[in-house]
Amino acid sequence: MFAWLKERRRKRLLDDWAIPDAQWQAALHELPFLDHYDAAALARLRELSTLFLVEKNIVSGADDGPHALDVTPLMRIIIAAQACLLILGRDESVTEALHDYGGFDNVVVHPDDFPSTQDYEDEAGVVHTSDEMVLGESLPQGPVLLSWPAVEAGYEDSGMALVIHEFAHKIDLLDGEVDGIPPLHGEARRTFAHAIGAAFDDFRHRVEGDEDTAIDPYAAEDIGEFFAVSCEVFFAEPELLREEYPDYFGELRRYFCIDPVAGRILG
Repeated sequence: MFAWLKERRRKRLLDDWAIPDAQWQAALHELPFLDHYDAAALARLRELSTLFLVEKNIVSGADDGPHALDVTPLMRIIIAAQACLLILGRDESVTEALHDYGGFDNVVVHPDDFPSTQDYEDEAGVVHTSDEMVLGESLPQGPVLLSWPAVEAGYEDSGMALVIHEFAHKIDLLDGEVDGIPPLHGEARRTFAHAIGAAFDDFRHRVEGDEDTAIDPYAAEDIGEFFAVSCEVFFAEPELLREEYPDYFGELRRYFCIDPVAGRILG
């Protein structure tokens, strides 16, 4: 009975809050790495994006002042579609897939880089506060923060898919820690950990050796950033990641249940 009620609610929400065709097509136009995705995948992505927009508040960083921004419906759809790419192949229903994003309510959009205040402890045990300007941030049990110019630039021009990056951190955090491993168990977790560990070690050594890498060297910061950056590449330039780290690419493909090269959902 409860499953029937949930399905009825899902259909009602999809009808009541349907993304207009013109706005959906305009959003896809801004995301050319989705051009080859098949109709079934895009239809499911549209449903996920619709429910995401119902459940999440995508808002300006401030009502007025330097962090105020007019967040338009198209901006919200562009953000939602990229966020939902990471759960596109997850679970049987779109409602179940959205459970991965159940721990927060807001996506906060800023008109430019914004300050991130973090405390850290030095080797002597003294706690310092570091204020730095960032493009994005994914807070544990909190909102996702985004700089709109970085989102708007797009992967084609900037080599960065900021929304995918920050929501990859949300996926990473599902098991309670940022370790580059999504919520997997048993042999699946061990296999994924081995693949990402080998890829990260190789990439870090290449960056430390001053190699000019095709993947953003920021991925060498730590294994959590490697996971987030490699998710950007997996979805936006999958052939590159498949060529660089085929075993790890295979693990991401298995976890996300997506073949980003063919543009289809697996299963």
